[in-house]
Amino acid sequence: MEPQSPLPTAPDSHGLQHTQLKHDAGAQLLDPDKAKKGGKGRPRFCVTITRYGSRPLDVDNGAGGCKPLLDAIRYEGLIPDDDPSSIEFQFRQYQVKKPHRRTEILIEQIP
Repeated sequence: MEPQSPLPTAPDSHGLQHTQLKHDAGAQLLDPDKAKKGGKGRPRFCVTITRYGSRPLDVDNGAGGCKPLLDAIRYEGLIPDDDPSSIEFQFRQYQVKKPHRRTEILIEQIP
């Protein structure tokens, strides 16, 4: 059996290599005909991060802790930018028992 070739990569503005497939998947979400225009004529998105934890966090800690997640979503091309003209951001949290802890991220295009 022949070895499979690696996934195609593309450099980003920081010189890092990301798979082109991830950028292509994100580009499919950026359909300007189906979205309200945000800054620079780009579509707008609503990003909701929901934390299910065994104890609730202070609101400022919870929302502030989402910054690395939002940056990763932006770097992967799933949203055009993380500024207020491009996204609406919501942070929610629910208290659950230990085996049910998780974080869910919902990205919706604003019509």
